[in-house]
Amino acid sequence: MQTYELILNEAYRLFARNGFEKTSLSMIAKEVGITKPALYYHFSSKEALFHALLQEVCKEIRFDTFFPIKEFSTENFKEHFITCGLKMIQEQRNDPHYSLLMKEFMIQSTRDEKILEAVKAVIDTYVQGFTALLMHGVKLGVMRGENLGVRAEMLTLVIDQIDNYMTLGLAFDYERIWQYSVEQVWNGEINT
Repeated sequence: MQTYELILNEAYRLFARNGFEKTSLSMIAKEVGITKPALYYHFSSKEALFHALLQEVCKEIRFDTFFPIKEFSTENFKEHFITCGLKMIQEQRNDPHYSLLMKEFMIQSTRDEKILEAVKAVIDTYVQGFTALLMHGVKLGVMRGENLGVRAEMLTLVIDQIDNYMTLGLAFDYERIWQYSVEQVWNGEINT
């Protein structure tokens, strides 16, 4: 693994565990096994590192990472829709640092317009992505085309709130909530 990636990995863990304010570049450098000046070679400041980390996380959680439209067919559309969301929930559960880091991004977004814009951009990929996915379902003939925008926004709200509630440590049945939400979007929409 390259030094840049090692720095991002340790920053991910330390910012999640300690928060932005309590994590120093010295702590990160020590965990990576490099000097602080070597860390400055890659990142000019703690803020620059935090922003780079945010960009990497945003790339990993974009809509098409979890809902690759090309994989949805007439035969598997509804089941795959549910499965993709369940996979997303499971991946979040399996990463103990993810929820903590997302909480830190949300806290910092109230203080930093660039972070707020990055978070909004990810949410927008979900609205656009769900709209495109539902339109794909219409083209395949497995769904009717009414209220696609509202249904896409509802699914985005559900995904975002699942993420937020998991971040808070609330023990809801997220898998069933996701499945129920997809069923509601789907209910009465199958053209068979």
